[in-house]
Amino acid sequence: MGSSTMYWHLYFTLILMRCGDIEVDPGPSSTSVSDEELIHLSKLIAPGFYDELGVNLGFSLAELAQIKQCAIDTKDAFIKVFSRWRDKQLPDANVRDLLANALQQSELGTLSADLLANVVAQSRSSMTVLGLKIQSLSPDQIKTCRDELKDKYRTDFCMIRADPLDPDSVVPFEDMYTNLFLEEEKRKKRYQLEYKDLFHLKVNGVFPKRIMIQGEAGAGKTTFLAKIAWDWINDRPELSKFVWVLVIPPHVAKRYTIGQIVKSYLSKDNPATACQITEYIRSNPEKVFITCDGLDEFSGNVLRHTESNQGSEGTQPESAGQTKVGSETSPSSASMRQITNLEVNATSFERGDITVEDILRSDELRSCPVMVTCRPWKANEIRWNDSLRRLYTFIHVGGFSRENAKAYIHNYFKDTEATADEFIKWFESNGISENMALYPIYISMLCHMWGEPDDVKKEEFKSFQTFSDIFREVFESLYVRHVQKEITDLSSPAFNTRRSEIEKLMEPIAKLAFTGLESNDSIFDENDLGQFSDSVKTSCKLGVLSQENKLSSIHDKNRPYLQSTFFFPHKLFQEYMAAVYLASLYESDHNEFKRLFEEVVIPRKEEFRYLLYFTVPWSKNISKYVMHFLLQQYAQSRGSFAQEEMNFLDDVAFESRDEDAIGLLRSSVSSLSIDVNDVHTIAGYASTRIHSKAVGWIKLLVFKFTQEKSP
Repeated sequence: MGSSTMYWHLYFTLILMRCGDIEVDPGPSSTSVSDEELIHLSKLIAPGFYDELGVNLGFSLAELAQIKQCAIDTKDAFIKVFSRWRDKQLPDANVRDLLANALQQSELGTLSADLLANVVAQSRSSMTVLGLKIQSLSPDQIKTCRDELKDKYRTDFCMIRADPLDPDSVVPFEDMYTNLFLEEEKRKKRYQLEYKDLFHLKVNGVFPKRIMIQGEAGAGKTTFLAKIAWDWINDRPELSKFVWVLVIPPHVAKRYTIGQIVKSYLSKDNPATACQITEYIRSNPEKVFITCDGLDEFSGNVLRHTESNQGSEGTQPESAGQTKVGSETSPSSASMRQITNLEVNATSFERGDITVEDILRSDELRSCPVMVTCRPWKANEIRWNDSLRRLYTFIHVGGFSRENAKAYIHNYFKDTEATADEFIKWFESNGISENMALYPIYISMLCHMWGEPDDVKKEEFKSFQTFSDIFREVFESLYVRHVQKEITDLSSPAFNTRRSEIEKLMEPIAKLAFTGLESNDSIFDENDLGQFSDSVKTSCKLGVLSQENKLSSIHDKNRPYLQSTFFFPHKLFQEYMAAVYLASLYESDHNEFKRLFEEVVIPRKEEFRYLLYFTVPWSKNISKYVMHFLLQQYAQSRGSFAQEEMNFLDDVAFESRDEDAIGLLRSSVSSLSIDVNDVHTIAGYASTRIHSKAVGWIKLLVFKFTQEKSP
C-alpha cells in the first residue's frame, strides 16, 4: 500500500472512529462477554430493571430475591446474576447475542445495541492509534458553552412556579425569589450566615471544596441552587470567577456522567463532545462550580469505597466510565471511547468520564468546588462517615424568616395588595405562622388556597396546624375545582359521583408514587403508565403530575422518536400520594399494609418521614397502629439516639392529630429532656403537651427569625 493511500486510509479510519462507526479493540471474542463488561453493565442498569431482566435471563423471582439478599447492593446483585447466567451457557453459545436479547426484552435497547457493538466496556480500554488525542476545547468553544449554559438556566432552572400544582403559574425568577435564612454548622453549633458571605467561607484558609446544603422538605433548597445559577447568569461578583456553573438535577445524576449531562444542556449544533467537556473540567477544576440537587433522591452509593479512597485527582474509581442509557440527547461522542497515546501516560482520557458519585466522594475533581443539597437524614449519612465528614462543610437552609414570608406573600399577590394584607393579618394571628413560616412550599400552597375560597373556607384555614392539614386541603381543592368545570352545582348527586370518579382515577397514580419512593424513582416514562392513560391524563389536568416530551436518542432504535416522561411537581407531592396508597391498604388489604409498613417504611423511616406524616391522619386506627409500633421500637432501642427518636415520635403524633395516638405517646413518657432545633417538632411538643413531662431543656430553638436578611 502506497504512503498516500495509507495516509487516506488512516484519515478515514480516524474519522469513522470519531463518529463511532467502527469497532475499536473489540476484545478477545465477539461472542463471549468479559467480566469487565458484566461489571460495567451492572453499573449502567437502574435498580428498577433487576427483576424483569433477571426473569428474562431465566431466573425465578425467588432466586433473584435470594441473590439480592446476599448482595451488597443492586449493582453487586446484577454482577452475580450475570455471572451465574453466563456460567450456565453452553460452550458454543453466542453469549453476547443471548445477553443482548435479554436486555432488549427488558426495554434496555441502548445497552443491547452497545453490547452487540462491543462498546460497553471500551470506556475502560484504550484506543492506541498513532498517539491520537482528543482536541481540547478552544477559548471560543468554552465561551459558547458558557453562553448556552446561561441560556439553559435562564429558561429552565431560573423560572419559579408561584403555585406548585399549576404549570401555568411560572414567573421570572426575580419576580418571586425571596431570601432564605442560612446557618453554618461548626462543632455541632449553628451560626447565621449571610448569602453574600457564602462564597467567602474558609476551611484551613481556602474555600471549601465540598458544601452540603441541608434543609427539610420544602425549605427552598432547589430554589437556592437556582439563585446561584441566576447570580452566575448575571455576573454577580461572588460567581463571576467561575467559567462554568453546572446545575445537576437528581434524575440525571442517577444515569449519566458529568460530560454527558453538560452536553445535553447544549444546543444540537454545538460541536463540543462529552469527552472534551470532561477534559476541560478535569484540566480547570477551579474554574468550574458544580451544584447537585437532591442527594436524597440520588440512587448512587456515595458512601461506598470512601474508606479506600486514594485521595488523588489522578485515581480512577471503579464506578467511572459509565455510558449513557437512553439519553434524551445523544451526542456523537457517546459512541467515541477513550483515546490515549501509545505511551501509557496520565491524560484524562485514560481515566474515562466522571460520574456524580465520583465527584461527591471526591474520588474525582477533588479541587473543584461542589455544592449538594439534601434532606437531613441523608446529610447525616455523610456526617457520620469518617472519610466524607472531613471533606464537607455543612450549611443549613432554614427557609423563610417571618419578614421574608411576608415579602413572599406580597410578591405572590402583587396585583392585589388588599388580598396580601388580609392574608398576612390572618397569617400572623394564627399559630400556623409559628409552624409554617420557614417553609416556602407551604406558604405558596396557602397563598394558592387563600386566593380562591369564600369566607367560610377561609375560616376553616384557621384550624390548620400540620403539614397534612394543608396537603389534604390542597388536594381536595384540586378535585373540587376540576369537577366544577363540568358540574357547577356542588350539592348535586352528579357532582359527588364525579368527585368519587376522580379519586378512583388517582389510585394507580398513588400506587406508582409509593413504588417510586421504594425504588427512589421520581421520573416515570410511558411504559410505567401506559395502561393507566385516563389516570395520567386526569392527573396532568389536576396538576398532580407534570408531563415533559423529549426527543429520544438517535442511537436508540427501540424507543419512539418522541418520548413522554412524567413527574410530580415536588417530592412532597409524591410522598403525599404514596401515603394515600399506603393508608388505603389498611382496610382493603391489611396484610399488605403491615408488610409494607414493617418491611419497607420502618427500616427507612427517616427517609420516609413525610410519608408517615401524611399516612397517620387518615384514620384513628392507622394512627394508633403506627404509634403503638413506633413506641415498641423506641422501648427496644433506646440509646445514644433516644432524643432524636423521641422527636420523631412527637412529630408523627402531632401530624396524626389523634388524641388516642397522642395519649399513647404521653402515657409512655415519664420524663425527658428536650433537644430541639426544628420548628415543626417544637410545634408538636406544644400541641401534644408532651413538653410538660420535660425535666430539663437542653436546647429549644427560639423562633428568632424576626428580620429579613438580604444577600
